[in-house]
Amino acid sequence: MAFRKTAELSIGVLYAIGAVHQTFYTLRHSEQFYVEMADQAWLPPAQAFIERFLVPNSVAVTVLVALFEATLAVAILSRGAAVRAALIAGGVFSIVGALTGGPVETIGYGLLAALHFWLAAKRRDDSAENQ
Repeated sequence: MAFRKTAELSIGVLYAIGAVHQTFYTLRHSEQFYVEMADQAWLPPAQAFIERFLVPNSVAVTVLVALFEATLAVAILSRGAAVRAALIAGGVFSIVGALTGGPVETIGYGLLAALHFWLAAKRRDDSAENQ
């Protein structure tokens, strides 16, 4: 149980840091950020998606990502009823990161997605036992 709590809190802090980074760095360099992301993507459909949709809308995408990460951080760090939903949403977000990154990002985000889903499943199991 201690590992799970630590993992959840660490993920919440990770999203808080991500939201701050998106707001104060990526937003100022959003087009360059997404151009570099497209260059590093190793799946051709992901590269095309980034070039066609993310690069031309880089500021809006960055703002939405910052808001999404801030929302996940608040939900997870609040330790309330929304933690499981936030973990699932974060797992999906991590899958998107795995599909749009390079090989190293694919592995890292894939592992992070698995951790999100495992933690969410454990929360479901805990709530089922408490009923």
